[in-house]
Amino acid sequence: MKWETPLNRDILLCLFFLFTSAAAAPAQPAPLALVGGTVVHPDGSPSLEDSAVLIEGNRIARVGRRKTVEIPEGAEVIRVDGKWILPGLIDAHIHFFQSGGLYTRPDVIDLRKRVPYEKELARIDADLPDTFARYLRCGITSVADMGGPFWNFTVRDLARKTLAAPRVAVTGPLISTYQPAALTTGDPPILEVKTAREARDLVRRQAEHEPDYIKIWFIVQKGETPAEHMPVIRAVVEESHRRSLRVIVHATELETARAAAGAGIDVLVHSVFDRDVDDAFLDLLTRRNILYIPTLMVHESYFEVLSQQIRLTPAEHRFADPQVISSLFDLRGIPVKEVPERRRGLLQTPRPVPEPEIAMKNLKRVWDAGIPVAMGTDAGNIGTPHAACMYREMELMQKAGLSPRDILRAATLGGARMMGLEKDLGEVKQGMLADLVVLDADPSKDIQNVSRVHLVLKDGKIFRPEALVKETPADIVQREVNAYNARDLEAFVATYSPDVKFYHLGETRPFLTGREEIRKRYADFFLRATKLHCEITSRIVQGNHVIDQEKVTGRPDGKTIHAVLAYEVKDGLINQVWFVK
Repeated sequence: MKWETPLNRDILLCLFFLFTSAAAAPAQPAPLALVGGTVVHPDGSPSLEDSAVLIEGNRIARVGRRKTVEIPEGAEVIRVDGKWILPGLIDAHIHFFQSGGLYTRPDVIDLRKRVPYEKELARIDADLPDTFARYLRCGITSVADMGGPFWNFTVRDLARKTLAAPRVAVTGPLISTYQPAALTTGDPPILEVKTAREARDLVRRQAEHEPDYIKIWFIVQKGETPAEHMPVIRAVVEESHRRSLRVIVHATELETARAAAGAGIDVLVHSVFDRDVDDAFLDLLTRRNILYIPTLMVHESYFEVLSQQIRLTPAEHRFADPQVISSLFDLRGIPVKEVPERRRGLLQTPRPVPEPEIAMKNLKRVWDAGIPVAMGTDAGNIGTPHAACMYREMELMQKAGLSPRDILRAATLGGARMMGLEKDLGEVKQGMLADLVVLDADPSKDIQNVSRVHLVLKDGKIFRPEALVKETPADIVQREVNAYNARDLEAFVATYSPDVKFYHLGETRPFLTGREEIRKRYADFFLRATKLHCEITSRIVQGNHVIDQEKVTGRPDGKTIHAVLAYEVKDGLINQVWFVK
């Protein structure tokens, strides 16, 4: 036959593969247009009202007034009239190896006899998809992990494979001048080095995993000076820079931070907490073009939990993992003899929770000096729940004197610099990655409006907040218990439907009805019960019903109450409660 010559057979094969490859190629997603919203520019440029943001693939193709942007035929058009569009938010300092709960830092408070550290780490690992989703839920589309076990690189790989996950930049173990014994595991998050050679070897070992940067934990113990550790610090900087890796340093004292900056580090984290920065230090940061990440809230959060004066924001009640939040109150139910001796004094005789006044004052001076700043929370530390803690950090930044626009700049452009993605993130403009947040209110007027998330886009894909983190009936009941333990009346009431009914088991007439009756019943009780604690000793979940066996202590009358409560959850709220004393 005429098609059986070698040449013609080759032509047929080429045509066959051409057509089959074309048939198998994935279809390109239709363009997407956000139409009618106000684009907020964190760089200080005027906001763009009545806008159109055209997205093709995973990048922004065009931004302009609605009437000037041509929307291609077949594009998906989403009307966002009355909404505000800004770049995806970036938390420039988190730790995935920590949960934010009470048992996550045994070097700070050692409760391993109660909850083994291995169990805590296993739970953190299993919950990673949920943690990723909570970041997107809060409008955080990128995070920088500031050090942990070599397992961190697995976290980055998982995030890249997970649709509902932020962009993740990571490093491995913190290279340290000190290693806490309680964190010594088979894959520790912190590794001590004693010599410059050991420091270089550890940089090389991490470099095999292609880290995004290298982190130093610069701890000067009592009786030491920063100068004693400088050979190690300089070795890390030199070896990292030789490999084109930036160096981040944890240094919270002025002289330690000054020494690290002089050694050539690229990013300074945690603020200067011990005393006011001076002009020479600001000049050094300016000349070296060092990025500053303040993490103001973390010390305050530790103090709140360790003294059991926990104050949760509305966002922490609503968006944080309710089981993590629940653990923060456990100190009220742990016998004093099981609490490490060095932590008993603050627990038994709590002092007022101090704000980080020196760090806040130093942040304002750093900002006014024109030094670049990125917003970071240190999420994962005790009392600093992943994602939801961002709003508290922003609140403290505003108290320090930064405007909402300043904070947005730090949380977008500053974060993009920390991620090493200045050309891709941090602005809503042509060519940038389509990582965006659509809000229901103007964040440039009130920074807490960033919590009013309407839509999130990551890589041009749309995520609706209510679909990212779906609360189970048990989650909603746990939120109610957390609000009870926090003695937060409004958060407590918010978990109930407006016409909720409370019954004693076996009775047909409710003894409590509606939110207003709850508010009246509990307002004075919460004020007087300063050590209130509800412990769930067992829980059964059946469909939309949750049955808890509870032990309540810390009541004003001194009584311990054992009770069983059955909750019915409907449409995301507690609808009925049956009480058995």
